[in-house]
Amino acid sequence: MKPEINIALAHDSFTQLGGSERVFDCIHELYPDAPVYTLVADEKYRNLFDDWDLRTSFIQHLYLIKKNLQYWLIFIPLALKFMKPQAKVVLSSSSSFIRNLNVDKNSIHVNYCHTPARFLWGEQEYAAQELPKILKPLYPLLMKYLSWMQKWDYAHAQKVTHFIANSAEVQSRIKKYYNRDSVVIHPFVDVNFWKPTRSKQDYFLIAGRLHAHKNNEKIVEIFNELGWPLHVVGTGRQEEYLRSIAKPNITFLGRVSDEVLRDEYSGAKGYIYPQFEDFGMMPLEAAACGTATLGLARGGSLETIEPGVSGELFSDVTKDSIKTYIQAWDHLKYNLQALQNHANKFSKESFKRKLTEFMKPITETL
Repeated sequence: MKPEINIALAHDSFTQLGGSERVFDCIHELYPDAPVYTLVADEKYRNLFDDWDLRTSFIQHLYLIKKNLQYWLIFIPLALKFMKPQAKVVLSSSSSFIRNLNVDKNSIHVNYCHTPARFLWGEQEYAAQELPKILKPLYPLLMKYLSWMQKWDYAHAQKVTHFIANSAEVQSRIKKYYNRDSVVIHPFVDVNFWKPTRSKQDYFLIAGRLHAHKNNEKIVEIFNELGWPLHVVGTGRQEEYLRSIAKPNITFLGRVSDEVLRDEYSGAKGYIYPQFEDFGMMPLEAAACGTATLGLARGGSLETIEPGVSGELFSDVTKDSIKTYIQAWDHLKYNLQALQNHANKFSKESFKRKLTEFMKPITETL
């Protein structure tokens, strides 16, 4: 009988089901008996972790009072100080702070980094945008606290044994902010689910969170001028404004199921992805559904969009530049098999194999 691996898992929180949560769920499939440490877990996702050995911090009790983790930011360092996994290996998945949990100095800590915390290492405008309205008057004090948290975050990053970056973009950030080396293991797309479900229709598509830094306003303005059909999937702080400026040729679908999103990908002539992302899963989902992506030539899109095969990249984030690409777009140029072959490079099986290969020499020493 194979001996049980003495390993603990950790993830920032379970307050939404995004790409990082899907990645963690896959990690948990590799180590299903490992305890899972997290700051908070929302009950609405109980079906995900009902049979897990889930261990939350004391912030869980505060979260029940106000279900917004940002309100409890000040307590996170203290919560992580008391969160000490009793395991020889800790594998954490983080885009914020769980990598700073209290790992024994004799244990090995592997961190799968989706990005260093944007609250700390991004531009100040990002922190201001993410701050709840009721806390806006405290912004100057928050900036001082975040300055302290930067030092705290950097110090704990030096204690991580191995970093895994989810993209070359994040790898460069780990080096820049933490002065640490890392290896890249890309996240995955579920190519068994994302596949064509209908023939091409006469519309373009944008999808995801409707926030100002995603550049969706430019796309809406372009399609207002062109008068061409555009479908918008998703919600966010900019949704009301985008709806107010959109002409009748633009259709807002709001938050949709994965099944509906799959149909939207499949029917679109092209998927437009004008934002700067750490990795960017959605161009791969679109490719798996047989749709090419027009994306920004920065960040993760440089790794997930292959020009001439799975889409095109623009570097000039201006309305005129993007509009030129859209007007010249020919969806017949992109071959379905080539699109799907591109997506298959980022399969779940590939992710599991690469992570297992990375962890093997570590766990074999236990």
